[in-house]
Amino acid sequence: MTPSDDTDLSDVRVAVSRPSSSSGTDPYLRDGPRIQTPDPIVVVPVTDELLDTHTGLNVRRFLQTAVAIAADNDGRVLLLGIETVPNEAALETVRRSVNTEQPIDDETTTAVKTVRERQTQLAEVANVARGLSPGVRISAAVRIVLDVTEGIMDVLGEEDETAVLLLRGTGLDEGWLLQRSTIERILADAECDVFVENLGVRGGENALYVPDVAEHTVASLAESDVGTIDSILVPVGAGPHAALATEAARAIARYTDASVTVLHVISPDASVEVRAESEDLLEFADYVLGSRVRTETVLREASNTTDTIVQEAKKHDFVAIGAPEKKSRLEQLVFQSARETISDLSEATILMAHDSDQTMRSLYYRWKRGIEAIDNENEPNN
Repeated sequence: MTPSDDTDLSDVRVAVSRPSSSSGTDPYLRDGPRIQTPDPIVVVPVTDELLDTHTGLNVRRFLQTAVAIAADNDGRVLLLGIETVPNEAALETVRRSVNTEQPIDDETTTAVKTVRERQTQLAEVANVARGLSPGVRISAAVRIVLDVTEGIMDVLGEEDETAVLLLRGTGLDEGWLLQRSTIERILADAECDVFVENLGVRGGENALYVPDVAEHTVASLAESDVGTIDSILVPVGAGPHAALATEAARAIARYTDASVTVLHVISPDASVEVRAESEDLLEFADYVLGSRVRTETVLREASNTTDTIVQEAKKHDFVAIGAPEKKSRLEQLVFQSARETISDLSEATILMAHDSDQTMRSLYYRWKRGIEAIDNENEPNN
């Protein structure tokens, strides 16, 4: 791939992971600059599967989600290129090249040549991300690791205000034998907000390259199309991750000018108390979305909550949902490819949110709403 004229590879930093404890002291060790910023940051792991021409995923849609979340939080996006090497010897080869500032196109080393290729690809992706929202700062780095999950976790541990956006179908959802996948391990162990996105076919296909059949050439990512997002569904419950999912819906709605439907499902024989709590839950979600978002709240009676959510999701382009608290059929919306699960729902993009603070986010919003109510009561009447 030949980089475009406006591609600057110096913007894409290279960092090599630390050697294992068994390798002893390494005089050549340099991790690269720590990625530090006082602003919230959305980390987007970019694997080689995501850059594969045969993946069939639309990178622009994926970038759009990251940029929207960053913009809504006055933060920035870090595109984290993850490149694995098979052993410590290969890691050392790349480390020496980085530390001695030798050209990273050393023809004698496959690993070093691959790093150069990843820099080029990541620079192209970063250019596209900058075009999506010029007001959001985009940075990029290639990290050379022995283990994908540990490489991502190391970066997440370097930041205070961090969220990570993981994409299904790019190798992060695969585990060997009985081992957990990268997505499962990060959801369980990361001390930050986690978003998992399952792209639907409505968002468009093709990843980094878009074939131009007529000209028998390969067009750049910048020329690819992304389906519009006109409507967003937010199924809410009493779980601790609902507020973060609602925040994500707010970010996407503000970015795309989409309308949002907030849905809560109760049993037909629900008590008066449950109905009152459900109304409060919908009112709370409406508050989180804010006045800038066109919102409709829906309280629906049904004996099967999941079926009701699935049927409603078919009417929307995008679904933001909190992480299920226990094993349920709702997990299929995220933990299986949309093409493998409910066929009628394969067009919608599903974004699952996992809140690292659990109930703290909900408590903050309720406290903030209470303070605003008190302030309004204390205002003198005209």
